[in-house]
Amino acid sequence: MSVSTTSPVEAKGPKAKGELSLAQLVAFALPALPVAAFQLPFVIIVPKFYAETVGLSLTAVGVIMFVVRLIDAVLDPIIGFKADHVRSRWGRRRTVFLGAAIPTTIGALMVFNPFPAVPESAAWFWGLWFFVWSMMLSIGYTALSLSHQSWAAESSPSYLGRNRIFAAREVMVVGGTLVATGLPFVLSLMGYKGDGPVLISLSVLVGITLPLFAILTVFVVPEPRDTTQHPLNFWAGLRGMTSNKAFVRLLIAFALSYMANGVPGALILFFVRDYLHGNEETQRLFLLLYFLFGVLSTPLWLWLSKKTSKHRAWCIAMLVACAAFIWPPFIGQHFVGEWSLWLFGVLMLFTGLAVGADLMLPPSMQADVIDVDTAKSGEQHTGFYFAIWALATKVALSVALGLSLAILAAFGFKTENHGAVDPVAHLEQVQTPGASDAPVPTTRVPVDPEKKKTEQQKRHERGSAESKPVKQTPMALWALAILYAWVPVVLKLIAVALMWNFPIDAKEQARLRREIDEHLKAEGGAPAA
Repeated sequence: MSVSTTSPVEAKGPKAKGELSLAQLVAFALPALPVAAFQLPFVIIVPKFYAETVGLSLTAVGVIMFVVRLIDAVLDPIIGFKADHVRSRWGRRRTVFLGAAIPTTIGALMVFNPFPAVPESAAWFWGLWFFVWSMMLSIGYTALSLSHQSWAAESSPSYLGRNRIFAAREVMVVGGTLVATGLPFVLSLMGYKGDGPVLISLSVLVGITLPLFAILTVFVVPEPRDTTQHPLNFWAGLRGMTSNKAFVRLLIAFALSYMANGVPGALILFFVRDYLHGNEETQRLFLLLYFLFGVLSTPLWLWLSKKTSKHRAWCIAMLVACAAFIWPPFIGQHFVGEWSLWLFGVLMLFTGLAVGADLMLPPSMQADVIDVDTAKSGEQHTGFYFAIWALATKVALSVALGLSLAILAAFGFKTENHGAVDPVAHLEQVQTPGASDAPVPTTRVPVDPEKKKTEQQKRHERGSAESKPVKQTPMALWALAILYAWVPVVLKLIAVALMWNFPIDAKEQARLRREIDEHLKAEGGAPAA
């Protein structure tokens, strides 16, 4: 099969036979927007909300998030394998994709809206609530994401054509993330403070748009052709996957990079609040700038990947992020005063430039390494490959979330200000000479108006309260800064070392596609478009 050397990205319509049209490309990418709109808050805002507003301890939130991600990760290979073998008149990708949209929507609505009038002291109830609905959301998202990514990988056979599809999808991902970060910023300017209104608004948005966009995608975008001739069983497919050295190398590099993104993602609100002394508006503004520059940088990485290769463009993006992440520990409010927020804003622009490459290029490269297995075995295991990919990245994210929160707690990091009386000061007051001779006034204890409020009203007030800096110990602040900045730098540099001389470029991928077509012809099938 001959592969065009002209990038499909530059075309106004499909550049070659088999490529999606512009209308199909937009319809295909749209569901990624509401999915991204809940994904970032689920990682960043929801743990903080359940720890500070609902009443779970920081350690409990970290453990639950870790367990949910771990169980979900174990189920990934099973879901991916089954998705590859679905037989339906709607097509295997479209059937799984539309079916997965239902539990994903329900899970997001319930996790983001802890509405039962149950007191925060019932930690067992809220722990169970958080676990059950987070589990539904994660499993639904897994099936939805695997089918969507597999659909994208199979919809184009060319090296740069895959860039076009994944770029469109990831632009919507970043667009949804901009919604997730921009909406809180707008709500705070309108007077709706805190995380509560943010989560409610996002859940309504996801509940409406995700089902609608999923239906649109299924009816507009064609099902990709299944080239599998003789399906392998689970263990045979897994053995072939582990022998794919290019896949293993890419998988390890992306897991490290994903972990490097997950740690600061989980800690950014704490970092801005307590290390930089920024308010809620600045927290949202920084996230908005970060993902806005991620969208704007997409054409840059597409151009650079065409001039060099996907893996070199991705490595350059990671090095840009490393150069920016060296500096955050030195720009704390206790170091540079009011300049800390301005300096951090500049660093966010540079780290935002790299996020476009992180989201777009690795999935496109994943489609290329799947060709290695397809050319060798003659079987198409796209969903299975993306499932193992998702398993590794979710384990990486679980480690990033669970360990970062647990380590912060171990260093005495506090999530909120507590109005408790200092026992030492109180004891000194009681033991002051002459204090026992002083008359002790008696006053009538008024009825606490707080007791008249329902648990929902109290939770709403806590969730709507403006986030203020919490006084932390120097040790806790340094632990926060090092986890936020320097740990990700080390992880990214290891990923760059793995990927700089990656063996699959445009020439090698074209050779693999020719081999796949020859195998299809030998089996009596028609070659892919």
